[in-house]
Amino acid sequence: MRRNRYWTAQALMSPSPATGGHSLPAEITVRRPAMKEFYCGAIIHGCETRIVASAEEDLLRAVDTHARVDHGMTDVPEAMLDQVRRSVRDVEPADLRD
Repeated sequence: MRRNRYWTAQALMSPSPATGGHSLPAEITVRRPAMKEFYCGAIIHGCETRIVASAEEDLLRAVDTHARVDHGMTDVPEAMLDQVRRSVRDVEPADLRD
């Protein structure tokens, strides 16, 4: 007897004889952690760069690189990094269906 490799949602949700009639949960929710976002135009007028990272450290590293490469800064002042930290906001990751 050949086994079917493709299962329908109904087959997966129905009680299985191997589990003693227990059914699988009707819904599984996976919570993705919030991402950090910084919009450079909040500090540098006219800059449209938006930086998104999973952690604040990664975001600050990307902001430092952006400031050096795109804005020609040789050294990013601590006062500007404080402004960046105040402008960082949490955002939800993009939906996978997009």
